[in-house]
Amino acid sequence: MEQRSWVSSALILLISFGLIAAESEEKGFTLSLKDAVRYAIDNNREVLQARLELAKADSNLMKYEAKYSWRAVSKAEIDQKKFPFNQNNIFSGTKTQTNTYSAGIEKLFTTGTYFKIEARSQRFDSNAFENPNQTPAGFTALGLPPLYTDSLSVTIAQDLLKNAFGANERNMEKILENQTEIMREQMEDQVASKVVSTLVDYWNYSVKESGFQTFEQLLKNTKNVRDLTIRKQGLGLSESFEVNQWNALLSQVEGQMAQATAEKEEARRKLIRSLNLPEDTVFQKTTPLSEVLPEKLDYQSDIDYAYKHRADFRAIQRKKENAELAMKMAKNEALPSLKAAGTYGYQAQNTISPQNNYSDNRHGVFSYQYPVMQGSLDLSYPIMDKGVKVGIRDAEIQRRQVSLEEADLVKAVSDDVKTRIDILKASFRVMENAKRTEEESRKYYNGVLRSFQQGRFNALAVKNALDTLVQDQLSLVRAKVDYNINLHRYYVAKNALFEEYGVDRAKLLPENL
Repeated sequence: MEQRSWVSSALILLISFGLIAAESEEKGFTLSLKDAVRYAIDNNREVLQARLELAKADSNLMKYEAKYSWRAVSKAEIDQKKFPFNQNNIFSGTKTQTNTYSAGIEKLFTTGTYFKIEARSQRFDSNAFENPNQTPAGFTALGLPPLYTDSLSVTIAQDLLKNAFGANERNMEKILENQTEIMREQMEDQVASKVVSTLVDYWNYSVKESGFQTFEQLLKNTKNVRDLTIRKQGLGLSESFEVNQWNALLSQVEGQMAQATAEKEEARRKLIRSLNLPEDTVFQKTTPLSEVLPEKLDYQSDIDYAYKHRADFRAIQRKKENAELAMKMAKNEALPSLKAAGTYGYQAQNTISPQNNYSDNRHGVFSYQYPVMQGSLDLSYPIMDKGVKVGIRDAEIQRRQVSLEEADLVKAVSDDVKTRIDILKASFRVMENAKRTEEESRKYYNGVLRSFQQGRFNALAVKNALDTLVQDQLSLVRAKVDYNINLHRYYVAKNALFEEYGVDRAKLLPENL
């Protein structure tokens, strides 16, 4: 039983923080918890991938806003017709060709207003009266060379009812903005989860490093007790089988020491990979886990903070706004569509060349003598349109669903924050009690060891005292780990993890994009 108790104590020490280990004096890479967070954000490949996804959160919005960009437009048309010669086409000709070229710029504004400036050139040619064999006498003079018509015009169009002054476009743009923010905050949460995964690697290395240092000290203590037992045997104060027991325990600790060395190196490599550090990086020391209770723990203030910062609660507010906007858009679809459009400009015509229409000050385009005016009203009204009714129904369902989700989330966030505060306070008290217990066990072990050296206690008493100390050290390590886990759960419940480590969320986006 004593043998098994000692073995279990040794295994426990392997995964515990060595509180009796001395700090290494060699120079190397110093890493604090805050440094680990910063390195994870800047260097961890999985975090960098998540940050790149974060940069794509506004893609749909930007694609939608592209419809409001200025556009250069141009068009070329050729229309050629041939007819048989008969009385119907004596005046129009048996062959006509119309070439039309246009170029301009256009833009759709967020008010739903369509604007276009266009230059248009048309060449018309007919063989009417050009063939003397088919032209009646006296009509040969009516044959004309190609006719050139050019114009400059401005076109404006506007929807006046269903999409009055771009109401639907603005509503859709706001919906996409909200969806972008929802996606961005969700991606920030993913970045945070990746960072926490790196912190786990950080803590794992700290545990293995402390376990390794503890085994170094344990090996030294075991040798000291074995040597004392040998000296006491020479004085007739102990039996030879006691020396055999300590020799066996020493061999066992040496084997565990080799295992601890391998596990420490494995954890070091994983941490280096997580932080994307050089392979030959040597860590001088790591900052211990937090042992301080956050200041100003308060139910109401933390709940209010969570309502303002938690991604899920902020998302539900945006979903609620989107549901209202969707309802407005659905109701607008039930309205008539009335579109007004107008075109105004000037034109000119000659049989010389297109350039002459712009250079002729008396009859050209810029003489402003030949205006072009067009206007239109386009009205359509949905009658018994089931699609419109379904759109309104679905928008109402979405609004009710979001209201139910919001009511549930308000309670869930409040309960989550309260629970995290309660658990955090409880785990802090457990950790403080574990500290005091470990300190008392350490004093007891040191006292028994001194008495053993003076011959007043046997080796069994020393081993039992060390077993108790190891168990209390394990309880302290577990208490510290549990407290830090609960501490970070508390930060996550408020969505304050980045703020605690001084990370600017706005800088999570890759700078080179």
